[in-house]
Amino acid sequence: MEDHKNFGLLDKIFNLSFYNTRPRTEIMAGITTFLAMAYILFVNPSILTSGFVYSMSLATGMPISDISNNYPTLIEQVKLSFTVATALAAGVATLIMSLYARLPFALAPGMGENAFIAFTVIPTFTKILAKSSWSSSINIPMFSIYLALISVLFNGILFMIFSIGKIRELIINSVPESIKFGIAIGIGLFISTIGLSNIGLIAPGNGLVTINWNSFLSLPLYIGFLTILIATVLNKYKISGSYLIAIFVATGIGITFKLVSVPSNILLPPAFSTSILNNLPMSFYIYFTLFGIGFPIAFSLFLVDFFDGVGTITGLASKAGLIKNGKVININKALISDSLASILAPFFGTSTTVVYIESAAGIESGGKSGLTSFIIGILFLISIPLAPLFLIVPSFATGGILVIVGLSFLTLFRNLIQIIDPLETIPAYLTILGIPLTFSITAGIGIGIITYVLLKLFAGKFSEINLRIILIALLFALYFALTTFLETH
Repeated sequence: MEDHKNFGLLDKIFNLSFYNTRPRTEIMAGITTFLAMAYILFVNPSILTSGFVYSMSLATGMPISDISNNYPTLIEQVKLSFTVATALAAGVATLIMSLYARLPFALAPGMGENAFIAFTVIPTFTKILAKSSWSSSINIPMFSIYLALISVLFNGILFMIFSIGKIRELIINSVPESIKFGIAIGIGLFISTIGLSNIGLIAPGNGLVTINWNSFLSLPLYIGFLTILIATVLNKYKISGSYLIAIFVATGIGITFKLVSVPSNILLPPAFSTSILNNLPMSFYIYFTLFGIGFPIAFSLFLVDFFDGVGTITGLASKAGLIKNGKVININKALISDSLASILAPFFGTSTTVVYIESAAGIESGGKSGLTSFIIGILFLISIPLAPLFLIVPSFATGGILVIVGLSFLTLFRNLIQIIDPLETIPAYLTILGIPLTFSITAGIGIGIITYVLLKLFAGKFSEINLRIILIALLFALYFALTTFLETH
């Protein structure tokens, strides 16, 4: 082993001697992780833009296909902004993790969280604004994005509060283990559902029940399935960057058959049209006016983000050997880094950031310290000027990848099936079904938690219900009541 004193400044910043690692190993580990997760630069903007287009359809009453044909410039501008925000949020968030927590974990806008924002939160605010007194004075789809991202901001603030002190343990222990499994599994199915929607097999917003038969007559469906085949085979043989390769191949085919247009300008000034800074006073005014809807949404996002963060960080730390005396090294700093990044994300103009499980690729390559995540963060920031190139990638090229990504959430099935008590499994099962079939993570979580409390009450298991889960159930009941009122009046 090399003498760590020779590393000088790097050792002082990243404490390499503590982790017993070398700079060269850390740098290569950082590059490996970046290649494994760089697909998010294509996928996240695709998901969020799809949610924006869906919301425009709701606001105007026009079919989604007509929206794409009639507003191509606006959609391209929004997608460019989401792309820049994705790279910026991932870069800044990962640098915070690197320099503050000194851990080899990469962050970026989360899969599941972005789907929640795109297909639940933005459409919810769109429907509300369309029926409000503001409908004639504001750009409803854009303000729906701003309100959704303000929910992300409050999610980050909640995350920050609960990451300090013992409140974290109280929240973790208040939600039943079975419901936690159900949330993760349901999100996995939801992500795969969005993937099938992106390649055209099913109709957006209608879950798994409506097949788009016309898609069998179109090339994008088959290119989308080709990405699944390519990525799966490359994963089988542990080829680094398998998702990226599959996306590039699908995009290349799309360009060849003129299904994809190549931008005239490769380099463009960064766009920030989706940042909440664009109309912050009005956005906050509307949000607090609709606080009865906005806060339950933020709390739902917090539940997903919080448990996802704790679980992912713990799993990665175990893999990297960063657990001492049963505790993850610097876990408080890791969670604070995660929450601070989520607070910053809406100012950049994207959904909440999370620790990525793809960090395991760099960890397996020997990454242990913050130098690994530092390299990842720098690479994300370097990619910002190339944002226009990412616009070339069509949704059918990323759809197949989403189908596969959803699978990673389903590994918790083995934990759930070991639970035999129906008072636990039925609420979890309803959560699993509710999330993809309602196209709403909030609705799925709410259905599961309310059912859990009611089943325990009806079964006379009063001692098994804590006050915190009752309060969470009441919060979701309020959300359902207010949403029902707004939807029916």
